Amino acid sequence: MYYSIRHPFALGALICLAGLLLAGGPVRAQSVFEAPLDPATCGDRLNRLYDGDFDQFWAFVLRQGYSGVPEYAWSTPERAGESPEDWKVRARQCLLEVERANQRDDRLEMRFAVGYFLWFGTKSQGFDKEPDGSPGVRERGYRMLRQAMADGSDAALEAVIQVHLEIVQLGDQRMALAGKKGVPARLPEWWPERDQLLVSLDRLAKSGHPSAYLAISAIYSERALLASATGHDHNGRPVSGPDPRLIEASKAYRKAWEQHKSDKPSNS
Repeated sequence: MYYSIRHPFALGALICLAGLLLAGGPVRAQSVFEAPLDPATCGDRLNRLYDGDFDQFWAFVLRQGYSGVPEYAWSTPERAGESPEDWKVRARQCLLEVERANQRDDRLEMRFAVGYFLWFGTKSQGFDKEPDGSPGVRERGYRMLRQAMADGSDAALEAVIQVHLEIVQLGDQRMALAGKKGVPARLPEWWPERDQLLVSLDRLAKSGHPSAYLAISAIYSERALLASATGHDHNGRPVSGPDPRLIEASKAYRKAWEQHKSDKPSNS
């Protein structure tokens, strides 16, 4: 489940992001390309990011929400006569150049911006590691967001809340569907444990980040829906129906969000 700008959780997080980042102005970094990639073929949107200018990107995020980021990341124009397979390879390299071109800029806002771009912009890449066993593109984005959060970025913290919501929900879905099919569930080994993420979200909510209340509410609500739809719970075990406590917990956390949604976020 992904949230658009119309969802109150996404809206609040994006407003926080805008206030912290758009006021900071563009960041400049030297563009770096390896032949035969021609940056001019990657399109205007990505060319701005190669030079460290994320203003247009953040304005796009404010309009489109989290789920719109892949549109921006995969905006490389197709060449005349180019096959879909060749375009995909070239477009992927174009978006990865955003990460490489900004590696030398270690400022907090840049690490957050690149991490955000990589995680939310590369959903189609899955969660696998690189062929050599090194972290894949989404894992690298996640690590950047976590580091930016640890270094004090409230905007990164709000993004990590959304990331952890997605990880828990995707893990729940994979477990329930695997249980229904009678096959082992496959979860990325680098993902944090879902129970640990719920504890972390609860701690964040109670320490002054109310969007985490809404994330937990969404998790419990979808667990109830999964049980109804698949006949299996979020751990893949067969059930006759959703546990009523899931609905109660979802309502309780949403009520807590309603009560605290106007609270000013503060670092824990």
